[in-house]
Amino acid sequence: MYCSSCGSLMEDGQMFCDECGSRAGGRGGGQGPQCVINIRDKSAGIAAVLSFFMIGLGQIYVGKIGRGLLLMMAYIVFVCIGVVVTALAVLSTDGIDDLAGVGVLVIIISVCYLVLWVWNIFDAHKLANRYNDHLMANGNRPW
Repeated sequence: MYCSSCGSLMEDGQMFCDECGSRAGGRGGGQGPQCVINIRDKSAGIAAVLSFFMIGLGQIYVGKIGRGLLLMMAYIVFVCIGVVVTALAVLSTDGIDDLAGVGVLVIIISVCYLVLWVWNIFDAHKLANRYNDHLMANGNRPW
């Protein structure tokens, strides 16, 4: 058997060439197999947890700052509407019938807020995965 790097004679079963140190089978310089390490830049879990605690924070972590700030503003709008509706209900109720209509409005606002909050968590998770997939495929950040 001959060394594929320098051509010198090697014994059968010999792992490295005595002359040049190359590995038998053609890998030069005695190097073993090369490994590629993929590093994910943004954690989808961290993005989701940040969005769980504060709407829009996961999007900001991923780099979608405009989207994150827009979600934070939507959250503030929902809170303000909820406070105004509750304050008006408390200050202007003449009877139980008025409270029932306001209660329905508060429930609708609460459901809309809950939908926004849950969507926000999934969106942050999806954005982090999309960010990392683009980074792995192209070698640069997507945004």
